[in-house]
Amino acid sequence: MPFVIEALSPAIIGRPLGQNLYNQAGNLLLRKGTLINQRYFEFFKDKGYDSILLMPQGGDQTTAGVGSDRLLTAAPYLLKKMFKKLRLEESVYTAQAKAEIISLAESIFIHFKNIRRKAPQIIELKRRDDYLYQHSVSVCLYSLYIGEKLGYSDNKLMDLAIAALIHDFGMEFVDGQVLKKDTELNEKELAHIREHTKNGFSHLVKNCSFDGLTIVASAQHHERFDGDGYPKKLVGNDIDEFSRIVTLTDAFDAWTSDRPHRRLQSAQTAMTFIQKNQNKIFDPTIAQTFMEILLPEKLHF
Repeated sequence: MPFVIEALSPAIIGRPLGQNLYNQAGNLLLRKGTLINQRYFEFFKDKGYDSILLMPQGGDQTTAGVGSDRLLTAAPYLLKKMFKKLRLEESVYTAQAKAEIISLAESIFIHFKNIRRKAPQIIELKRRDDYLYQHSVSVCLYSLYIGEKLGYSDNKLMDLAIAALIHDFGMEFVDGQVLKKDTELNEKELAHIREHTKNGFSHLVKNCSFDGLTIVASAQHHERFDGDGYPKKLVGNDIDEFSRIVTLTDAFDAWTSDRPHRRLQSAQTAMTFIQKNQNKIFDPTIAQTFMEILLPEKLHF
């Protein structure tokens, strides 16, 4: 294994970092192989990391680890600003945010075209306060892998990239205290969170001018293939294909990320969940496509 994942604790002090870390502008902060001292530990803690990538004990420090890509590191910070702007009702701001999101989607798509022959990056450790935006970028990239495997044209892949980037925009309207809760949610809280699909889609329709194809996933990414999802309990192919792709990539990235109520799970665990839920939660064709992309020998942890 080229790196190990450890919970953030003082036990990591003195261990070599297993990834490059960049700031929000994409500039290198810490190079992989750097020995973590008390100051770096406090930095990780302050930035909201719950886990960190380390080189294995006695491992080859010249090749171990995963280098975070500069674009994908900076993208969540950019998306966060865009979502805040997009939430406003003034057309001048929403139009500007829309143009910026399309530009960001295009940059991610170009990046994807340059790396698509490699297995998708599985590990992208999340910061608590920026989870939504990091998650959205990861879902965008995973979705592009599936879209290309399904034979999408470049234009259709661009639409998919935009749809995936803004699929969870409605979470901007969810109470932050509910999102940060580290215990089981009650029914009222669950109902509040489930409103994010309606609220996000409604805002994008009323106040923004995205193409309908690019916002449908914001409404449908919690529909299930068996009809037991929300908000409309759509069944099978009644759910838009973009939404069926995002449903899967959204779930996969959530499983492999630290969340307030649970630590990240392994990629194998997430893939087992997807495999068991074909025809239930997930479109079986899309699930099989994703499993072909992430063959067991390609999974990073």
